[in-house]
Amino acid sequence: MDANIVITEIERALIAQLRFAGEDPVVADAAEAIMVGLYPAVERAVMRLAEQAAAEAEAQLPGRQVGVELREGMPVLAVRDAETPASIDTDDLEARITLRLSDKLKGVLEDAADESGDSMNTFVVKTLTSKAKERGSGRRYKGTIET
Repeated sequence: MDANIVITEIERALIAQLRFAGEDPVVADAAEAIMVGLYPAVERAVMRLAEQAAAEAEAQLPGRQVGVELREGMPVLAVRDAETPASIDTDDLEARITLRLSDKLKGVLEDAADESGDSMNTFVVKTLTSKAKERGSGRRYKGTIET
């Protein structure tokens, strides 16, 4: 979605209206000031429209997440598989591994586990399960809808 397209349309409309004022430099200066003031508002409006388009597209694409990314300053709709929480079977947890972590990393993991409401062990197992599924699925979808 290119905000410049909208800006160009507004400029054309403004130039068409300026023809009625003749060659008055005061009116031309005022028109230029209006365009400078409008540009940020138009960019925000384009972003809001992109967010609305993403929400509407996501509602029509089951199993997909649609979001807005900025690329070179312009909003682009990005489509991804919906993330499903990693499911683990806690009945057959028999294997053990020992990890050597820095105190800082251990603290980060403990905080993340607390935020998710899980024990440290459950959090680490869920995270590893999710990453392993991501890598082993071979069914990654990534795409972009540009309007």
